[in-house]
Amino acid sequence: MSFISETYNRNLAFESSTISRNIEENRKGNFTLCITLDGKSLDNAEISYDLVRHDFDFGCNIFMLDQHDSADDENTYRELWQKLFNTAVVPLYWEGTEPQRGKLRYSSDVANDVYRRPPVDTVVDFCKKSGISMKGHPLFWHEFVPKWLPESWDELLPLIEKRFCEISERYSADIPVFDLVNEPARIWDIIYEEKLSPHRKWILPPENYLDIVFELGKKYFPNNTLILNEAVSGSFCDFRGIYSGYYQLIEKCLEKEYKLDSIGLQCHVFDSPQFRNIFDAERLYGVLDIYGSLGKPLVLSEIGLSAENDEIQAMAAEMLYKVCFSHKSMGGIFWWNLDDNGVLCTKDRNAVGENLPSSGLIRNGVPKAAYKAISKLIKNEWVSNGTTKIENGRCDIDCFFGTYDAEISANGFCKKVQLKLLQCADRTVEIDL
Repeated sequence: MSFISETYNRNLAFESSTISRNIEENRKGNFTLCITLDGKSLDNAEISYDLVRHDFDFGCNIFMLDQHDSADDENTYRELWQKLFNTAVVPLYWEGTEPQRGKLRYSSDVANDVYRRPPVDTVVDFCKKSGISMKGHPLFWHEFVPKWLPESWDELLPLIEKRFCEISERYSADIPVFDLVNEPARIWDIIYEEKLSPHRKWILPPENYLDIVFELGKKYFPNNTLILNEAVSGSFCDFRGIYSGYYQLIEKCLEKEYKLDSIGLQCHVFDSPQFRNIFDAERLYGVLDIYGSLGKPLVLSEIGLSAENDEIQAMAAEMLYKVCFSHKSMGGIFWWNLDDNGVLCTKDRNAVGENLPSSGLIRNGVPKAAYKAISKLIKNEWVSNGTTKIENGRCDIDCFFGTYDAEISANGFCKKVQLKLLQCADRTVEIDL
C-alpha cells in the first residue's frame, strides 16, 4: 500500500484549513502605486500587469546542460528546464572542477568530459543570458572529490583554501548563493560504510572542520548567502524537534556566530512511512516551524522523489510544493534532476550515489505528471495579472510577490515599465513616467 496514497485525504484537509490561507498571507501583498507624469498625478488611466518572475526560488540543478548526445535532446532539456524554473544549481563538485591536480575545468573552452559536471563558465554564461538566478553547490563536501587529494588534513587545508579563493574570484559576483558545507552528518556513514568502496574517494576532516570551513566562507564570500545543507536523514528522518541533531548543530553554529545565512534541507525520498515527516503535510509543516524558529530562511535544497508510478509521484510533489510555498520561513524549492535519463549509471556515465531511480520530472524528453502538476501551480495558480484603473495618480494591486511587466496607458499615451513588487519592498511604490 502506498504511504503517499494513505496520507491523501488527511493532506487535503490540512490544505483546506491551513495551506491555502497561508499562501495568501505569506506569498501575497497589497501594493499602492503612486504614478506621476511630468511631475503631475496621472488620472483617467489604467495599468495592465503580468508576473514574469516570482520572488521565490523555484529551482533545479542544471547538471545535464550540454550533456546530451543530440541537439534535439539538448534543446528539449533547455526548453523544459526554462519553462518551469527560475534558479539553477551550478555544479562546483571538486571532482568536476579539478579532476587532475592543477588542471582546472572552470572555463568553457575545456573538454566537457565529466558526466553531469559541465564547465562552470558554460553554466554561468547560459544562466546570465537567460535571466536565470544561480546557487553554487557545493563549496565543501567530503564526498565526490578527486582521487589525487592527499590524505593528511594539514596537506589538504591549503588546497581547500586555494579552491575557495579560485571560486570566489571567478564567481562570487555572479553567483549570489552557495551551499557552503554539504551533509556533515554523512561523515559518520563514510567512516563505517562508504570507505569499503574502492571506487570512491572521500575526505575525513577533523572534528573542528566546520570552524575552519565557515571561517573560509566568511573570508572569501563575505557578501554571498551561505547555506549549511544536510541530507534527508538528518533533515527529516531523524527529526525530533529541538532535540534533533541537525537542529542542535545549527544552534551551535549560530552561537559561534558563523556566517550561516540559510538552512538547507534535502529531500531525496521514496514512497515509505520512513518519510512521514515529508509526505504527511501537517507533520512537514511542523518540521518547518521548528527549523524556522532558528530565525534563518529555509531552503528545500534537493528534491528527488521516487514512487511506484508517475501519478503517485505527482500527488506527492504537488503537496510538497504547496506546503513549502505556503510556509513563511521557506525561501526556495529545488528539484534535483529534471530528467530521469540524467541519472543513469553506466560504465562511461557514472552518477551512482547521487540519485534515486525515476525521480526526475521528464522522461525521454516528455514531461511526467509531476512536471505538469508543479507547472500548474507555478505558472497558473500562483500568478497575478490583470488591469486596473488609475485615479488621482493611485491604484492598488493585490498580488503574488515578484517582478512584473506592466503597461500604463491613457488617452493615447502608453508606457511600459517593470515593477519589483517584492516581499521585502515598501508597499507604496512611486512611479514617475
